[in-house]
Amino acid sequence: MKLKLGSHETMRLYKDLSWLWPIISPPDTYLEEGEFFIRKIKEIAPDTGSLLNLGCGGGHLDSILKRAFAITGFDMNPEMLLLAKRLNPEVEYLLNDMRVARLNREFDAAVIHDSSVHMESLEELRAAFLTAYVHLKKRGLLVTYVEEWPEHFIQNRTEVQFFRKDNIEITYIENNYDPDPNDETYECTYLYLIRREGFLDIQTDRHILGMFPVKQWMAAMQEIGFEVTAGELILSKRPDSASLEKYPLLIGIKK
Repeated sequence: MKLKLGSHETMRLYKDLSWLWPIISPPDTYLEEGEFFIRKIKEIAPDTGSLLNLGCGGGHLDSILKRAFAITGFDMNPEMLLLAKRLNPEVEYLLNDMRVARLNREFDAAVIHDSSVHMESLEELRAAFLTAYVHLKKRGLLVTYVEEWPEHFIQNRTEVQFFRKDNIEITYIENNYDPDPNDETYECTYLYLIRREGFLDIQTDRHILGMFPVKQWMAAMQEIGFEVTAGELILSKRPDSASLEKYPLLIGIKK
């Protein structure tokens, strides 16, 4: 199996622009989602104590999950792990790739959060599911959800948000575009207008993200060896909005 470990993504938000992450995606915006994951895991497996977070990013979801679980998280971006360690010093964080990591340890449960969008092919998504599988105890639980899928995708969708922290103002513009509907990826382009003390700094970023039908997600989990059930994750589209967004929730139990 060939994995694109050297991706053509720029992903500056996770590298030199990682300092923006706590401003444009603050930890308190993960409260609703984190509490949902805790309830769902405890509902299915009440004795869950240890949890592996594959692709933990800046640790914002962990700041909620750590209330209920002993967490180990890994991510392939050192800059994001520095943010995670600063926010959650009691959590174990490791530099690793969710597609190939092998810790020779087992956990009660695992979570693949929005890091799944960076799997650019079904092969990579399957590899991430396999990583979760080999790190779970028998009857261990994997919880993940589908953030984008073909029927949900809106071509050329553009969102604008505004953030302020101390003397920094950020206008955040995100554009989603699929140049080839017949492949498995789409482009997500970001524009950051950063104003500090009257000075404007314009930064751009581009990510190539994966997009697969929900049935292919389920089939990939089943091929690995999970018993899969589907549900819904319902979240506010953004903290200041009353509108809700529904995402396919997938729960796998290791046979």
